[in-house]
Amino acid sequence: MKVALIHATTTALKPIEKAFQKAAPEIELLHFMDTNLLSMMERSGGLTPEIIRRFSALVNLAAESEANCIQLTCSAFNNITSILQPMHAVKLFRSDEAMLDEALAYERIGLISTVKETPVALMSYLREKKPDCNIESLVDPGIIHLLFKGRNDEHDERVRNMIQQMDGIVDVIILSQYSMDHIAHQVQTSVPILTAPQATVNRCISYLRKAQAPCSGPTGIRRV
Repeated sequence: MKVALIHATTTALKPIEKAFQKAAPEIELLHFMDTNLLSMMERSGGLTPEIIRRFSALVNLAAESEANCIQLTCSAFNNITSILQPMHAVKLFRSDEAMLDEALAYERIGLISTVKETPVALMSYLREKKPDCNIESLVDPGIIHLLFKGRNDEHDERVRNMIQQMDGIVDVIILSQYSMDHIAHQVQTSVPILTAPQATVNRCISYLRKAQAPCSGPTGIRRV
């Protein structure tokens, strides 16, 4: 089985590869990346025709690779799946839908983000599923770029500060970017912290196994 991964940053590579290696090392991972997409999104403040065109090119390549499903890893681009899915037979997964579905079991949901465009994509999904859900959001815009500069400790400290601010005012905390996955193990909180990579991989695997399962139906019936 093959899973194609669509990336807008290099920071998602390690978390998603680690999660797949833990759960299903036999799955072949194909990586498709355009690291200019995030900068374009930050400049425009949202999806533009050019961003959609470039993202579509990645999805086309992934589909042509005969992957069994395509998985996004950057939450800021989640809403593009509704635009591109009708163009492809292969299943496209948002980067965080499995994690967000878990979060919907809670009344008050807290979002921690390091890309300012991310909360819009996450909130739209949550409110489509549960219109009356209570969402709190904290964003430290652009600090994901600290990781690109090797300033990992500063990045992690600022994320931990946001988690501490959110703790106690919500029932669950979501770390929106894959690049924050490791920080969930660095803090003690009074509420659960959800991260996307492992939940994402588990959903991919479940989908792939169902797709491969033989169709069930009546057997041993012969008409003459």
